[in-house]
Amino acid sequence: MDRMRKCLGTVVLLASAAALAGSARAGVTFTFREPLSRTYEVETPAVGLSSASAAGPAGESSGPAWLQAVPVGGGQPVQFGSRVVLRTGLGTDLERLLTGSALQRSRQVAADVFILEAPDALVAATEAGRLAEVPGVEAIHPVRRRVVGLHGAYAPRPDDSRFTQAWHLDNRDPVSGAATGEDLNVRAAWPVATGEGILVAVADTGFEITHADLADNARNSYHYNFHSGVHDGRPTTNSKVHGTAVAGLIGAVANNSLGATGVAPGVELASWVVFDSLDYYLDEEESMDMFQYGLEAVDVQNHSWGNVGVEQLPLGVLEDLGIEAAVTEGRGGKGEVLVRAAGNDREAFNNTNDDGYAQDPRSVAVAAVRHNGRVCSYSTPGATVLVGAFSGDANVDLSGTLVTNYPGLFTTDRSGSLGYNRSSIGDAGDYLYGATAFSGTSGATPEISGLCALILSANPDLTYRDVQQVLVLSARQRDLADPDLQRNGAGLLVSHNVGFGVPDAGVAVNLAKHWHNRPPRTEVTVKATGLRVIHDDGLRLEVRGLRVPTDLESIPASPVDGLCPDTATASLKFVDVGLATSPIKDDLTGKAALIQRGDNYFVEKLAHVAEAGAAFAVIYNNTGDTERFVPNGADIHFTPIPAVFIGQSDGEALAAHLRQWFSTEGKLTLDTAGYSIEFGTPMICEHVRLRVKGSHARRGDLRITLVSPSGTRSVLQRLNNDTLSSLTEWDYYSVHHFFEPSVGTWQVEFSDQRPGVTGQINSVELTLFGVTIQDGDHDGLDDHWEQSALRSLTSRYTATDDPDGDGANNAREQIMGTDPLVAEPGSRVELAHWDDRLARLSWPAIDGVRYRIRAFDELGGIPAIDEEVIGIFPETTWFGPMGTGPRRFFSVEPFP
Repeated sequence: MDRMRKCLGTVVLLASAAALAGSARAGVTFTFREPLSRTYEVETPAVGLSSASAAGPAGESSGPAWLQAVPVGGGQPVQFGSRVVLRTGLGTDLERLLTGSALQRSRQVAADVFILEAPDALVAATEAGRLAEVPGVEAIHPVRRRVVGLHGAYAPRPDDSRFTQAWHLDNRDPVSGAATGEDLNVRAAWPVATGEGILVAVADTGFEITHADLADNARNSYHYNFHSGVHDGRPTTNSKVHGTAVAGLIGAVANNSLGATGVAPGVELASWVVFDSLDYYLDEEESMDMFQYGLEAVDVQNHSWGNVGVEQLPLGVLEDLGIEAAVTEGRGGKGEVLVRAAGNDREAFNNTNDDGYAQDPRSVAVAAVRHNGRVCSYSTPGATVLVGAFSGDANVDLSGTLVTNYPGLFTTDRSGSLGYNRSSIGDAGDYLYGATAFSGTSGATPEISGLCALILSANPDLTYRDVQQVLVLSARQRDLADPDLQRNGAGLLVSHNVGFGVPDAGVAVNLAKHWHNRPPRTEVTVKATGLRVIHDDGLRLEVRGLRVPTDLESIPASPVDGLCPDTATASLKFVDVGLATSPIKDDLTGKAALIQRGDNYFVEKLAHVAEAGAAFAVIYNNTGDTERFVPNGADIHFTPIPAVFIGQSDGEALAAHLRQWFSTEGKLTLDTAGYSIEFGTPMICEHVRLRVKGSHARRGDLRITLVSPSGTRSVLQRLNNDTLSSLTEWDYYSVHHFFEPSVGTWQVEFSDQRPGVTGQINSVELTLFGVTIQDGDHDGLDDHWEQSALRSLTSRYTATDDPDGDGANNAREQIMGTDPLVAEPGSRVELAHWDDRLARLSWPAIDGVRYRIRAFDELGGIPAIDEEVIGIFPETTWFGPMGTGPRRFFSVEPFP
């Protein structure tokens, strides 16, 4: 903390844009030679215009020191001072030229260039205008103060006419600058990179390469239709819109006064048509050719498509070869970055691990996130989701009377009446917004593709693995109330909903600029054998207490979409709360709630008992006797406590028992079978694979989890609707163990959560992908790094410690190659214009630390602004007024 306090100091804004470029009132005009002739309209001062001869000797005037002016015919506003720049022709007599003038020679800066002094700015402009017409004067004009800015930490707002509708790029109130939701923070990235030199292939329905907001970024020869085999990236029919929307989110042109801009407005876009007029995807051979097309040129591939069924969809041999070529031969051996949609099928209980495309560790799987930071209701979860990005979420039904429409994405549409938006007003029909706004993980995925283009533009030497890891370390959880969140062994927050969170574009490109490429990846496999029988219908509510009927001692239960009791809960006293249709006044802390189905939504019932303090909940059916199902629906998975669903007969019997025996207790248990795998090779983990071989006739009944030595649990498969497929062999993957230490016991657990079918597991193979290290103390820190960076192998510090107090723990500093004993990046406090009224301050910060922001119009004066901001790692921002004066001073410091 002390180091950080020393680093953060006062920042000076020398002049506000308003002070420098204030609009000039109508006044007189002057024509100067610069050396080309140029005329300016100059603001008239309060006093009448004086003649030069009446001004008197230099220094005796009380006229203005600076004049506001604008060029006639358009151009940047300027200020003119009281000194004049003069360049004379060969043989010109300076003394004779200045005879009778109020201008006096001040200095000579070259053989024919002089600085002259006038009594004030008005005299200087008058005399410069007069002398501009004298023969022998090659150039003359007052010394100018022009509107320029620092090429610093924040890009100006583009002039695109609808930029303010692109909330995913800059989600702030246009008047106050206050945050109105989450965004990608792209304006912090654009001063570093806009995607120049990077080619992104959009594998889709084809996009409109002549669209006014796309054409300038689509002038390349890599458009291709893989169905017809011709160099033509246009949509095959007028009804094909999807690809145009995706392309705009990646790379719509900036500063062309049209629409909005893509995440990477400087990128090149290639249109790959992979869906035909009937929406059929390529065959396997064509798909292989697509993945490895343009290896010498393509940098990023965007795939906003994937598995739509409940069955597992494996990669074929040919497609696997094509992807392998892309990541090993593409970009000169550094590998293309493949970005893929996680899917839109949460409510069908789909999982990214059932999609051979989305689970592939050579790809980046992307979830969809609402503008408020919470995962979209449809976004398919899974242990292979690496990051999330923003999208819309319409018709989110949380109760019988409350339906919420979270805003969708602004992007390009087919021009005119061809697209989703059929408006005929101006260019409105060329874009998607409002009621026609784009959504789905198809919309989130191109944002990450655009960000990958920014990352590679900032550092083209990165491998595809480096880009994946930059995404991981630049991501931030935008919804800390997500109950699925867990902190892994490297100290990173991760969930099955959004992976490591939504990346911050500004953080990502700065990480990329200073990134040290990771060593080559290795893989190590350990196999465990021995038959394991999976008992049928293993999720149970165990009831204990006085005179509990035998048939209630172990009640079969179904999970609710959300937290599952992978480890048994405590045995707690039951409270029957009835239908739970309204908030519960009783304190349920340390108790279990029994709830009857009916009258209101499951999510409402669970919210009421969780808010009252219940530790877990049991819902029983109100019909069907023994019938059970998995309650799901919008946002039920955000219930912060585990919950299960039991049949009507069991529930009514339990409720009747509770009315007589108030002290009855219950707990949730899960009957599992599994393997303990000892892993002895020290590695820094990246992806993890579990190959499962077994025999179960209804693979959708199974829940499969993997627990690392650090205690991080990856849910590889959850109960789902695939009741027709058997489990024989499948590879499951997880990203949740990124940067964790490898050595120790990995626990694999299998359970059955639907009645009627039993099965067995014959063997499992655990493969860790990552970087091997020497790690004698098994703390996840390489011994060589530990000795050089922490000065000792016997250091008391662990991988999750932060000895320099800068918010980056040792695991992170090891990956980034930074010094764990010196706060990084030190004194970097950035000041930039958000617009012509508001300033943006940014500084390195630590989660939860209180920072004091003050603004002074005069140093040592009373602060015009004195506010407190809570820090967010790795960077915190503040927006506030620049003031109306010529300058304003800002200070940032942590509170003691």
